[in-house]
Amino acid sequence: MAKPTLEAKTLPPSRHGGERERSEALIADRTRELFDRLSPLLGFYFDDQLSVVEVELQRWPGHAWSEEVYDELRTLLTDFAAELAADEPQSVELLRGRTFARHLQ
Repeated sequence: MAKPTLEAKTLPPSRHGGERERSEALIADRTRELFDRLSPLLGFYFDDQLSVVEVELQRWPGHAWSEEVYDELRTLLTDFAAELAADEPQSVELLRGRTFARHLQ
């Protein structure tokens, strides 16, 4: 299966601030939804090519997550990045090299 291509659109300088704020808000909302839906997900990291490099899941004594689960999560997170890019093209640059972690209270 071909990897989705994510491209960033250059914005005029006068619009960068507002566009960035909107992109950051969208990323924050979608990330919160993702963590709410996937309770064992603790964190993940995108590299510069928006590949999911690392996924961290909650561990329980006597339980180990299979590589299949990690592969499914990597696919889900790649789709997450592609959806964000489709909805808000500037979000691509904001995802590159970024780590997302669940906020524990």
